[in-house]
Amino acid sequence: MYKVQTFKDPANMTPHEEKHVPYIEAPDKVKKGEYFKVTIRMGKGIDHPMEPGHFIQYVDLYANYYHLGRVNFTPESKAEATLTIKLEESCTLRAFELCNLHGQWESVHEIIVEE
Repeated sequence: MYKVQTFKDPANMTPHEEKHVPYIEAPDKVKKGEYFKVTIRMGKGIDHPMEPGHFIQYVDLYANYYHLGRVNFTPESKAEATLTIKLEESCTLRAFELCNLHGQWESVHEIIVEE
């Protein structure tokens, strides 16, 4: 079982953290019940390697702890996914990704849902 990791200080991320913490691109506010896009990149500023010996296996997206979807990757993939979702209430988007060498990593993004 993997321990879930994240960055220790978002203002001073290490190169290891920069390429492993999933980066969530989503609006801060959305309208209730309207679809919008969420893009998750594995790494910010430094792309995560995607090769047979070291790659991201998957990324899961949650609204709080409700599972919204999973994208699986192969070593030949680009470690990036865009999902189209809708929300009924404000929540914390959570992205969990699994690196085959360095375990599971998490990041969060708060979203306010307006009427």
